[in-house]
Amino acid sequence: MDDADKRILRAIQEQPELTMRELGEVTGLSHTPCWRRLKRLREEGYITDKRYVLDAQKLGFDIVAFCLVKLQEHTQESLEEFEAAIEFLPEVVECYSATGDQDYILKVLALSVRDYEETIKQSLLKLPHIGSIRTSLALNEIKNTPDVPV
Repeated sequence: MDDADKRILRAIQEQPELTMRELGEVTGLSHTPCWRRLKRLREEGYITDKRYVLDAQKLGFDIVAFCLVKLQEHTQESLEEFEAAIEFLPEVVECYSATGDQDYILKVLALSVRDYEETIKQSLLKLPHIGSIRTSLALNEIKNTPDVPV
């Protein structure tokens, strides 16, 4: 990856609606080399998706909860079963395996505290191999960006 590739990545992060001509102008490349580089970056997996980002709060999701999950057991099978099950919960928008006292960190969106309580009771506690869940509710979002510092 060279500086021209990084210029392309920065530009499409900041302005994903750019046409190929505009992307070339912004990055200082002509149309064809810019197109080839962009195509290669997609094929090599540097660019994984193109989508619109929705404002969860404007859509009514006033609660952002971070759940620290500890499993009952730590076998390969239990980890795989938990990770497979978490994929089917749309309210869990992020899931990370973690170090420390917890096994996973989940970011969960909810419409209200009562909605979050229902998510805990009806979804999260029913996940396979759950030992415990500790929750911290976000009070205010200070920074949230999908941008990678290229």
